[in-house]
Amino acid sequence: MDFLLQPIVLFIQIYIWIVIIATILSMLQVDPRQPFVEILHRLTEPAFSFIRQKMPFTVVGGIDLSPLVLIIGLQLLSSLLTGNIFIAIVGIISSLIYSYIILIIISAILSFVQVNPYNPIVQIINRLTNPPLRFVREKLPFVVIGGIDLSPLVVIFALQILAGLLQKITFALLAF
Repeated sequence: MDFLLQPIVLFIQIYIWIVIIATILSMLQVDPRQPFVEILHRLTEPAFSFIRQKMPFTVVGGIDLSPLVLIIGLQLLSSLLTGNIFIAIVGIISSLIYSYIILIIISAILSFVQVNPYNPIVQIINRLTNPPLRFVREKLPFVVIGGIDLSPLVVIFALQILAGLLQKITFALLAF
């Protein structure tokens, strides 16, 4: 059985990377007439269109989340095939937490640098990171000290605690 499942799981993992690369290139607004970009578009757009049709809520505030839904679905499928679904779900959640931490770090760096606020990537980063940062600033006004905003550190610290708890729970459940 492993002989048949390994190529399928490998294909799923390769397709996940194709989706990631296609998503990054579309965010960077690379010329769609380039042959490599056309190939990626042909490989990924049917799946994205299917997700958008079946789940219209995947487009939120102008941000298309269908690649994220596809990646999570493919990762879960891969985990079902290999038999460790719980570890996969915790892994996906942990990956999302660490990806969000990276976004918060990028947002903090962008706040120190003069960037075009109308850049689509900057707008996406701000839309994704401003709500929790604003919440921390409102609930803990002392995190802004002398004009320096420490709310990204508070959010990162809280996310690190959450990721650590997830890891501890996973190890505890696997020990049984």
